[in-house]
Amino acid sequence: MFPVYLLCVLFVSEAVCMYSSKALEGYPAGYLADCPGTAIPQHIPLEDLNYLTIHVQGKGNFFNLKNKYNYYQMKNLAKDPQIDFKKPTVMYVGGFLDHPQLPFAMTIGVVYKKLGYNVLLLDTNRFTTVAYPVAAANMRTIGKRVAEMLAILSKFGLDPKKLELVGLSLGGHTISFIAKNYRFQTGMNISRITGLDPSGPCFRNLGPEDRLDQTDADFVDVIETNIDGYGMAAPVGHVNFYVNGGEFQPGDIFWAPCNVVCSHIRAFTIWISALLNPNSFIAMKCDSVQEARNKDCYDKNPVVTNIVGLNTDRNTQGIFYLATENNFPYFMGLKGLKKENEFFDSKLNLSKDTSWSFF
Repeated sequence: MFPVYLLCVLFVSEAVCMYSSKALEGYPAGYLADCPGTAIPQHIPLEDLNYLTIHVQGKGNFFNLKNKYNYYQMKNLAKDPQIDFKKPTVMYVGGFLDHPQLPFAMTIGVVYKKLGYNVLLLDTNRFTTVAYPVAAANMRTIGKRVAEMLAILSKFGLDPKKLELVGLSLGGHTISFIAKNYRFQTGMNISRITGLDPSGPCFRNLGPEDRLDQTDADFVDVIETNIDGYGMAAPVGHVNFYVNGGEFQPGDIFWAPCNVVCSHIRAFTIWISALLNPNSFIAMKCDSVQEARNKDCYDKNPVVTNIVGLNTDRNTQGIFYLATENNFPYFMGLKGLKKENEFFDSKLNLSKDTSWSFF
C-alpha cells in the first residue's frame, strides 16, 4: 500500500541504495513507553476522600448546577431527585487534569441525560492535578475507592447490569480499576465499559491486571485514535475500533495537522457523535492491528461490520477499522466501507483531475 522510498548514499564511484522497511526502521515504542507504570497502589489518606466526589447530572443545559456527593455521602446520593435506578446509569471518568465542570464532562453529561440515563460524573481532579506518572499511579487506589462507592449504591438499588462506565484517556484505565474492584467487592460484573483512547503512557507495557482489559466487564469496547502517542495500540477490548488506522486523525481544517492532543481527544468527539447519530459509524473487521494501521481491511470477503455507539454488536468481536470525515459529526455511514472514500486517499489522489479542488 505504501510507496517504497529509496535512499542512495553516493560514494566516489558507486551508489549504495537502501530500501526502507520496518525490519530496518523498527516499530514505534509509543510516547513515554516506559513511564514507568506501576502495580503498587498509592496511599491516599482517608481525609482526602472528601475530595473524591460524584456530580449528578440534572436536567437542563450545560451550565445547570449539579449536586455533588463525596466518598462518605453515597446514601444521600441514592436519594438525589435526579436518580432513578430503574433507568440505566452511566458514570463518566475524565482524564488527566479533567473536572466535571470542564467541557468534556459537561457535554457528555447532557447527552446521556437526554438519552434517559442517570448520569454520574466522577471528579478525580484532586488526584490528577499532579505530575502525570503520579496521577497514573493514583488511579489504582481511586478505582478501589470508587468501587466502594458504587457497592454502597448497589445496596440502594444500583443494578450493575444497568451500569456503564465511560473513560477518556487516563479515565480509560480508571474505569478498569473501578470495574475490577467492584467485581472483587461484590462478586458481580459491571455491564459495559467504554475506553476512549485509553492512555498509553505508563500503561502500554503493563499486563491485564494493571490496565484496561476485556475481562473487566461483561462487555468492553475501545475507540483508538492516537495509539502511538497518548493512546495505546493493543486491542484490549472485546471490540476495538481503530479510527482512520488509529494513529493520527485528519484535521478539521484539512491542511492543518491534527497533532497528538487533537487526535487523542477525537475519540471523545466521535463517541459524542455516535450517541447523537445512532448506527452511523460503520466499521469493518480487520485481521490485525497492522492491517488497521495500513487501512488494508477493505477487501475482505465477506465484509464483517460493527457499529460504534450504544448499539455495538457485542457478539461480533475483534479489531475494526473505522473511516471518518474530518469534520463533526465525522461519520460516513456505508460510504466508509469503500476504499475510494477513505479521507486522505480521496483528497490526495493526484491521478484525479479534481485533486486540488479540495484546497
